[in-house]
Amino acid sequence: MEESEEKLSKLAILSMVLGIFSLFFFVLAGIPAIVIGIVSTLKIRRSDGKLKGKYIALAGMNISIIFMVIFYLFWRIDAPPIPNDYTIADLRSAPAQYTESFEVFKTLIDEQHNLSGFPTVELTESDRKMIAEIRGVIQTGTTSEINKTLDYYGEEIKQIWADNETARDVIRRLNEFPEIADLTEPSIDFKLMQRQYLIELVHLYEVYVNLQTKQDDIHAVTIQLIELDSVFRKLSINTRPMIGNWICNICMIADIFTANSIANNAHASQESIEMLAEHFTPLTKEQLSLRNGVLFEYLLMKNILSDVSGRKIVGKTPLLKRNSTLRFCRNNCDDRINILEDIKDSTNVRFSIWPSIYPYMGLVSLQARKPLPLLYFCYNPVGSLFVRKRPYTYENLLRRKTAAKIQNDLLQIVLNKRLGKDVSLKASAYSDEYIVDVENKKIFSPGPDAKVETKDDIMLRINPEVLGWRN
Repeated sequence: MEESEEKLSKLAILSMVLGIFSLFFFVLAGIPAIVIGIVSTLKIRRSDGKLKGKYIALAGMNISIIFMVIFYLFWRIDAPPIPNDYTIADLRSAPAQYTESFEVFKTLIDEQHNLSGFPTVELTESDRKMIAEIRGVIQTGTTSEINKTLDYYGEEIKQIWADNETARDVIRRLNEFPEIADLTEPSIDFKLMQRQYLIELVHLYEVYVNLQTKQDDIHAVTIQLIELDSVFRKLSINTRPMIGNWICNICMIADIFTANSIANNAHASQESIEMLAEHFTPLTKEQLSLRNGVLFEYLLMKNILSDVSGRKIVGKTPLLKRNSTLRFCRNNCDDRINILEDIKDSTNVRFSIWPSIYPYMGLVSLQARKPLPLLYFCYNPVGSLFVRKRPYTYENLLRRKTAAKIQNDLLQIVLNKRLGKDVSLKASAYSDEYIVDVENKKIFSPGPDAKVETKDDIMLRINPEVLGWRN
């Protein structure tokens, strides 16, 4: 009887194919190649010569092991370090002689720098609620409603003002410095100081100024308002954390609203209006800049990443490519600065996030609501997760920055009108001209949607009779 013909094991062939693919797919192909190769070898041994391909299966297993080692050696390579990377020296800072100003500033917002153990701004929860209620009426109510509310809460407002005399002393002390420093360190133990106290203080000033202007004590509160706003204009230039940019922006806009209430008061003297016009000049590019905030976030991330790489187990494995992650974040940092600072012709270098020995694999950028490319996630899995956790959108900050500029423009128009000067309604954003609505007593910009009478309108309330505007 003729012996049956030997057949080539399909599993052996599959092991060989997967072994070759393991050079590109690492364990996804390499482990199955080894397992299938072992199974194939066992089946060939038990087939009594009916199956062949033992050496093909062994070759598949060996090739997969060799190729996985080669893959691993290439996969574990990190990108090179960034040459001349950003350091804390790249942050805009006040000159060294103004270092003391930061210590004074911290007494206003940091419990640890106040001997009482509490922040200098002293407002209870009921105080905050009352101030918020009054501000709501001031912003949306009629003149009679505003006067009625201020009369009702008048004595309480004065008491809260008196209770915060220490905070006002700090404001006066800060104004003795030509510049105010922010020396916050982007370190691992970075502590976010309670800067929201500044907003609460500004809201107290707003309510108190409106009360005093109603009672015709306008000149004194004009000086106090200018002192307060001077602090934020100085601080905004050198503030480091992004929250500092955000707080300064909010406070400067609130001060503009308060100054506008004085400018529209018929009893405000010519001297008070001139003082406001001299102080509330157009906000400079440095005062509106968000560069420090973006750089601070990058430096903070850089230090955190170094800490993870040095102490955490996962940071000491190829699962986290520190340099590649830094290069990715550095590119995003530069992109954000270009957008927020409106830099058209950037000379920034785009850093490759891949090892230099890799073939050119293109640039990878972080986009909102879009996942990172799978290839990069496989190369740097922990770094990819780290990058995705970083803030990637600054649209709100950019809108708020533009809104501050527009509010300041509107105030300039109101002040010039009150002083009897020629005014230009030319707009700096969102439209060609600002709109004066005498009937509804407001001057406004249509906002980002470029449509009037919508929620994103940027406006100031006006008193047309005081400003000399007529239908």
